[in-house]
Amino acid sequence: MEHFSAYKLNFICEATTTINLPYYNGSTLRGAFFSALRRDFCLNRAQNSCFQCSAAEVCPICRLVATVEWKNNRGAEIPRPFVLEPVIGEKTSFEHGETFSFGITLFGNTLSLFPYLILAIQHMGEIGLGNYRKNPGRFILREVKAVNPLSALEQSIYSNDSRTVKVPDLAITHHQVLEFSARLNDEKLCMVIMTPLRMIIQGTLVQKLTFPIFMQRLLRRLTDLYRFCCNQELVLGFSGLLKKAEEVWVVQDNTHWVDISSYSNRRRARTPTGGLIGEIIFEGSLKAFLPLVVWGMLTHVGKNATRGNGWYRIADSLS
Repeated sequence: MEHFSAYKLNFICEATTTINLPYYNGSTLRGAFFSALRRDFCLNRAQNSCFQCSAAEVCPICRLVATVEWKNNRGAEIPRPFVLEPVIGEKTSFEHGETFSFGITLFGNTLSLFPYLILAIQHMGEIGLGNYRKNPGRFILREVKAVNPLSALEQSIYSNDSRTVKVPDLAITHHQVLEFSARLNDEKLCMVIMTPLRMIIQGTLVQKLTFPIFMQRLLRRLTDLYRFCCNQELVLGFSGLLKKAEEVWVVQDNTHWVDISSYSNRRRARTPTGGLIGEIIFEGSLKAFLPLVVWGMLTHVGKNATRGNGWYRIADSLS
């Protein structure tokens, strides 16, 4: 992961009308984000799919939320180089004047697109969240902060008061990941899964997490992002790592399954997006895995990562 980097942006918003969000609101935010991007920046709205668009290679929508690369050996659609971190907490209803925040983490050279994020989220507030036809919840974007959870540093890059935008320079680097990992317990790992972790192995939903299954999916996630963001193959000795992962055991499992779904306007159908949430503790020889697990806190793991799913933290860490 030597050449990999991430930029984590937090968007602080102020409600101008009542906003009611579902408890797991990643799909709601991602849908509104996509709608704002499409409304303001799509060059060919008449096209039903980005795969049919001749401008796909230069379109910010395609680079962010509908990634297309015809020469990719895994097919036209490739991993989206961002993840969304939804509104977390018991409070999901916000009245006029109340604030809430959510995050978006960009990977690699996708940082060049961050001005589109700010514009799109400003317009999200104008369009509103929720049912657009009935009573959408509207907001204004108060501030955007670049944050580095590994160093606990933050930088204001946009304020609604000044209307000036700064380029984020708080990159999260592999060197910082290694330093952070070195301070963790290398024999015991407590993971808190905050949003549904959904994995499918050989066509079957994973409803009981093991460390080998977790690492298998995390390695795939990091490999795909590294290839797309760094234009290089990630060489880690996968077979050896996966064999070593079999020696790490679950010693406490307080996870449970949540059933949720999201609605696609394009397909006019609901898709299951539920998964595991809760706390799980692994024990074993973990030193070789810790840098990857730390990266996974930022990239998320499993299905629907761009909608905020598969977001976890290491207990007692600044994630």
